[in-house]
Amino acid sequence: MAENTVKVDISFQSLLQAISSLGIAEKHQLWELLEAELFPDDEDLTKDTAEIQTARADYKAGDYMTFDEYRVQRAERSA
Repeated sequence: MAENTVKVDISFQSLLQAISSLGIAEKHQLWELLEAELFPDDEDLTKDTAEIQTARADYKAGDYMTFDEYRVQRAERSA
């Protein structure tokens, strides 16, 4: 099925009023559409954010290595 498009000349104020009359679900749908338009590479950001959260959780749980420990371990591997 071909996609039909319509261009409408509407003032920004009228657009704001129309958005104000939308329900929560419709506003959320509009928000998702705008985010996809404004931030097309956001998937990478979401992945990065998840990795950062995982690293923070590991650190909080004590699952990390200090730089000095890393240097010692690396020196032992080289020896």
